[in-house]
Amino acid sequence: MSQFQNRIPPENNVSDNHPLAEFLGLGMVALLLVVLLTLALVFAGHTLARFVPFSWEAPLRLDWSELAVDEADGKPVHLLFEQVLVADPLPQGLSVRLTVARGETLNAMAGLGGELLIYQGLVEQLDNDAAVAFVLAHELAHVRHRDPMQMLLSQSLVALSLAALSGNDSKMLELGVMATQLGFSRSQELEADRRAMETVKRLYGDTEGVEQVFELLSQDSALGDWLMTHPDTEARLQQLESFRRRH
Repeated sequence: MSQFQNRIPPENNVSDNHPLAEFLGLGMVALLLVVLLTLALVFAGHTLARFVPFSWEAPLRLDWSELAVDEADGKPVHLLFEQVLVADPLPQGLSVRLTVARGETLNAMAGLGGELLIYQGLVEQLDNDAAVAFVLAHELAHVRHRDPMQMLLSQSLVALSLAALSGNDSKMLELGVMATQLGFSRSQELEADRRAMETVKRLYGDTEGVEQVFELLSQDSALGDWLMTHPDTEARLQQLESFRRRH
């Protein structure tokens, strides 16, 4: 008999883990890597924004002039905004342009190149100057902190990276969409609130009336467009109360 024999292969060459479990595990690892990459790119975008000259934003800013109310209707808000700028002047090199827009939308926003917009509907619903000044000062703070550019760079880096990783050119289209739908982070919103509180206190000696902004927008989520793009209402009210205790 030959010394060579056909042996039955061992049965321990099969993983003890279920294929589905292995797939889910790999998926979780991949998801974690994507999240970490995204966070790193967001941080990089925020850092790079400090070195981008503000003048470079001018060609990218949106023209909201067609939305503007009549000059006479918008004059009170513009006069109030001038007081806000006196209380919290911008550093050299930065500039802003305010548009008071037609419509009942409860919203305000800051865009690239120092473009600010506040809807007449929000102004009319706020029955005290301190509340309107707070909204204006909040959006002004976003420009001061270069938040629109930070968000644009972060979203651009993320979109380009996703396009490179997936090999899908459609990701490039998402870049343009995201650039027009800027949404600031929780920390950016809270910091803009803090700056706006300081501005209102310099203007009026206190921050009475500011809470109306949050109370109004939290009454009906269907109306609170500004609230939807400026989340964490409870945290922001708590910050307001903390500010008042310290000042």
